[in-house]
Amino acid sequence: MQLHSNNSGNIRPIDNGYELVHDDPRTADLFSEFGTVIKEPLFDKDGTPYGGGFALKNSVTGQLLDSPTVTKGYKLVNHADVFSMQGHSLFHNAELPHDNLTVIDRVFDGGRRATRQVMFNDMTWDIDGKGNGITARADIVNSTDMSWAFQVFSGAYREYCRNTCVFGGQKAYHQKRKHTSQLSTQAMIEKAHLGLSMFENHRDTMDNWRTIDLDRSQWVQVLEETLCKKGGKGAALSTDKSTRVNGKLLDYLTLRFDEESRELGSNLWAAYNSLTHWATHTDETFERQNDDGTVTELSTSRAGSNPFTVQHTRNDKVRAFLESDQWANLERVA
Repeated sequence: MQLHSNNSGNIRPIDNGYELVHDDPRTADLFSEFGTVIKEPLFDKDGTPYGGGFALKNSVTGQLLDSPTVTKGYKLVNHADVFSMQGHSLFHNAELPHDNLTVIDRVFDGGRRATRQVMFNDMTWDIDGKGNGITARADIVNSTDMSWAFQVFSGAYREYCRNTCVFGGQKAYHQKRKHTSQLSTQAMIEKAHLGLSMFENHRDTMDNWRTIDLDRSQWVQVLEETLCKKGGKGAALSTDKSTRVNGKLLDYLTLRFDEESRELGSNLWAAYNSLTHWATHTDETFERQNDDGTVTELSTSRAGSNPFTVQHTRNDKVRAFLESDQWANLERVA
């Protein structure tokens, strides 16, 4: 590969890859230069689609990558797209600084793996109490060949490893997901930024929520009494739980809590993140197992609904819930 200079800086070779250091997370110049990975359908010698499999190919060189074929259901997360998405999400978060950033993009193994590190140089904390400031950061780990799960980190730490540990500091948020059709990279990125802004502005609250254990049954009970409770005298008097509780919403928020708890722990912080996910992501699908063992795919949106109106309504509901007696009771457990 011939290396070039661009408006962002110089692309330089590193071990098994290339690196670009710049200051604008909305761009993905390294991948414009180097190429990104796309799925290439496979055909047999007669031109017939071969087994529904796809090879991986570099978009610039046209070279097929030495990696396993992937299936139609494999969600290929394009490095350039997800890094640009992160940058725009960051700039939409008014609570995070948008100036004095250092962005380090790295690509490895012919484009199959990539990482991004965004350093918020104006956000520094003495995490360990030793007078040594640690700069806030947000990291993305991604692959296109199933070798790495998609991961996002945010917080104040010196370094991380891909088994989810951080060194010399503290995570505000971390999630790790396989490349399946259920993967929502935008949701993970936005929640990482939300966690970082909480770390900056409401760290005591966030740290408190992380110490309060919350098991699944407790969460279900609280949801049944609040967000998932149906209104009206008839619903209140009914002995039929299905008429008193919004079952689809309860299933979804419980599923979200399970997902958050895997990485954040079964605590109030995971509950909070499940609520913010529901409030901001209005058009997701999820699977619910029925009593007879069959699986139904459901949507969190209604046909014809305006997403901005839905987000506004849900944010109001979450805000009211966080001010409710039920949430206050959970906070008092610590």
